[in-house]
Amino acid sequence: MKLSEEFKRKMKSYMEGTLPEEERIVMESELEKMELYQSYMEEMMGDGEKTDIKLRQWHSDSPRLNEARILRKGKWKARLSTAFTLISMFLVFTVITSIGTMVFYQWGEPDRGEQYRDVVISTVRVTQPNMDLNLSSNAGPYVGMQLTGEIKKQVGAARLAIGEFTGSFFFNFLRTYDFAWNKQGQYNNVIFQLPESEGFNSDADWTRLNKLPEGTVAEAYVSYHKYFTTDELLAQFKDKNLEAVWFAVDVGNNNKFDHNNGVITQPIGFPSSPIWHSDDMTVTDISESKEGWGMKVTMRSATAPSVDTNGDGDLRNANFIKTLKLIQQYPSITKRLAPFHDIEGAISYVEEHGIRIFGAVVTGPTKELLKLKDDPLVSGIRIGEVTLWDWTDK
Repeated sequence: MKLSEEFKRKMKSYMEGTLPEEERIVMESELEKMELYQSYMEEMMGDGEKTDIKLRQWHSDSPRLNEARILRKGKWKARLSTAFTLISMFLVFTVITSIGTMVFYQWGEPDRGEQYRDVVISTVRVTQPNMDLNLSSNAGPYVGMQLTGEIKKQVGAARLAIGEFTGSFFFNFLRTYDFAWNKQGQYNNVIFQLPESEGFNSDADWTRLNKLPEGTVAEAYVSYHKYFTTDELLAQFKDKNLEAVWFAVDVGNNNKFDHNNGVITQPIGFPSSPIWHSDDMTVTDISESKEGWGMKVTMRSATAPSVDTNGDGDLRNANFIKTLKLIQQYPSITKRLAPFHDIEGAISYVEEHGIRIFGAVVTGPTKELLKLKDDPLVSGIRIGEVTLWDWTDK
């Protein structure tokens, strides 16, 4: 049946806001009833074929129910249209931001993604002794990039996986990060002391080394009674069946809560293997391949500079300062990963005073480490990781 002319007139006035107050209240009450009637009818229509036939007849014979059905249909149509519009906008936004994210992180030479990955790795290697990251990146939609990878350290001749690093970028800001250690207290034993300090008691660590069996290798944080140049410290290990893998550098009072009686628990230093960056490498081969959406992927093969195992102090020092200056340029990353360090102050200090090494992370057979107790230059020791034999005598 058709809508009555009177209903149409009142509905038109209601929609235009010109219906008198009393009639407006009545109209809203009627519409509410129709909505309830319609819901009730739909519930009853599921009770069986007989009921369904009767309801269909009643429905077709009732002008009010017919009017409510039209209104209800219009409401759902509007809802579906709005939902479709929102979903379409979301999909378009996702596609646009995905393209924008890809362009943002792949822009430049080297691209931003590679730069940020380098800064994260470099910050960890200069502020966390004997630790390295092997990171992979994944740029997603909404201008973000995820970094994931293993945390490793050298114990003996092996590089042990000791945890997992995850990080999340928003543009160039390291929004979140996490060091998930494989076991509790993984990094709690890092401690060095300055040559002029009162020192700390190493008796428990020397006793532990003495009790460890043959056939094990260990990691030790060794402090010295004097400051060394890089070449001088490397020379200390020429005739030892040990390897120095990380060097603690004097950076003045630029560790925010260190220098408590000369004890350093948040050191800055550099690994024995320099932290090479993209502009340090010599490219030996370049190949290109096309990917989807007209993108081009360039693959490069490159070699790093050679370094004398027991020398090249000037080259190592220059690489260390260069790395500090690199991470200084990205405070949105370094202040998150290394909040207790003043990188700018450290740079100024080492440029004025030179590279002065007061400690080292040393690894090798436990019984060889025990011999350091008789070294007059060693002032203290802390034992880190211990594992089964993995060593080739030097």
